[in-house]
Amino acid sequence: MKVTAEPITALTASSYNPRHVDPRRLDLIELSLRKLGFLAPIYADADGEILSGHQRHLVASRMGAARVPVFRVGAMPLERRKALNIVFNRATNDFDINSTPGAATRELDGIDLKALAEAIPDKSPSSGEFLRCLAPARVKVEDLCRINSGKWIRYARNLARTLYRHGIEMPVVCRADGTVVNGIGRLEMLAERGEETAPVVYVTDDEAEFARAMMNLLSMDFDIHTRYADLLRFNSFRRARRVRAGLGNGFTFAVHGSAPCGTFDILRPADRARWIKEHGGCVLDFGAGHLTETLLLREAGIACTPFEPYRLAGNEISARESIEMARGFLGAVASGVEWTSIFISSVLNSVPFLSDRQKIVAICAALCRPFTRLYACASSVTETGWRQVRGKAFMNESNAGNICFRLDYEPGIRIGDFQDRPKVQKYHTEREFFDLFSPHFRSVKVTEMSNNVTAICSGPLPVDLARLREAIDFEFDLPYPDGSRMGLAAEAREAFSKRLGVTL
Repeated sequence: MKVTAEPITALTASSYNPRHVDPRRLDLIELSLRKLGFLAPIYADADGEILSGHQRHLVASRMGAARVPVFRVGAMPLERRKALNIVFNRATNDFDINSTPGAATRELDGIDLKALAEAIPDKSPSSGEFLRCLAPARVKVEDLCRINSGKWIRYARNLARTLYRHGIEMPVVCRADGTVVNGIGRLEMLAERGEETAPVVYVTDDEAEFARAMMNLLSMDFDIHTRYADLLRFNSFRRARRVRAGLGNGFTFAVHGSAPCGTFDILRPADRARWIKEHGGCVLDFGAGHLTETLLLREAGIACTPFEPYRLAGNEISARESIEMARGFLGAVASGVEWTSIFISSVLNSVPFLSDRQKIVAICAALCRPFTRLYACASSVTETGWRQVRGKAFMNESNAGNICFRLDYEPGIRIGDFQDRPKVQKYHTEREFFDLFSPHFRSVKVTEMSNNVTAICSGPLPVDLARLREAIDFEFDLPYPDGSRMGLAAEAREAFSKRLGVTL
């Protein structure tokens, strides 16, 4: 583990760090640095952009420190740096999967930090003690595992493993007897990798409880939903690894109920007949993903129009293909295609913000004729992914590798897929689903089945033109990873105006 003492001026804060600066927390960080010094380094890329340690860097600067310990990470693209920034903000604490900053703060508030700090002598920012992680001891992993047996946190291990894949090492903080104060997940990860030694920074017994509180419980609030808004939007695309062979639940629940969607075959004559009786022969797939459903329905002789703003070319979003598909969809809108059914399947799980989801519903509702029904399906709060981050799901092998966690900017939100494309998942209640659709339809029938919440909407209400225009301007100017935007808002307004016989 290579850590060097560098001028504090050699580092710059990233513009995208999602931590919300809290003056009270900064004062606690100052107390921590004054009493403990740097138990872990600041992590920065080759250009000096900080990936982890923004607040410690800020506080050390105001304390008058001239040099700070730095671990340099290799060059990587912006999206990867953003993803690792989020992982760092979670990995420095020994959190479990259902831990939240709020719970950590409440525990911290119950500790007499002043009393703990008084027993520890100050460390001058100009002293070697202030940079105590510069030369961590190399300690046998086997010995540390024996001392700390039974304390493992698989989630913390997963976070450490993700950072290690990118060449990032973090020290384990221990008492003199080898008891881990912070970094139990890092130790487990090193043991699983077969590493002989671990980098260890030792603290005294007087320092240990204060260090535990500062390293595991002191946590800034996340501000991901504003700092990373566009990133979360274009990372909502359906992953290439999640490709189905048949129609998904969103396309089958109305005729197949809670039975597994894999047992329904649209190419089987009896199933096809039941499906057409319910849904008709001309449908819209809004948020078509990999076009699995679109192509299957077409193969079954059903006219299906797809719309997908984030089309993949390989594993990357193709702005060109996305815009091409959007233009095809707008052509169908302008031509007045009369869809018998409109499907919003799984999309509402991946769209990160309520206001964005409301815009999707406004657009789809405006496309409904009096006879059109809208069918929506999304994961509910009973689904394993949400129960897991609530601490209520069994941690089996299939989900043990997850490093997702809850966000609190709205209910039912978790974030995961940190390898390089952080993705939000929204888990819905029946009430939320009803409130989403009821402003646009006379009849909204919401049901929960098989860990999904579903809605069948009919009787479209008169279109709110101001709301529709706002929705169109947003949905047809979505951002792309290359910094461009869809840029079709004017074309979309024209297409919808022609369809509805109004001016938008």
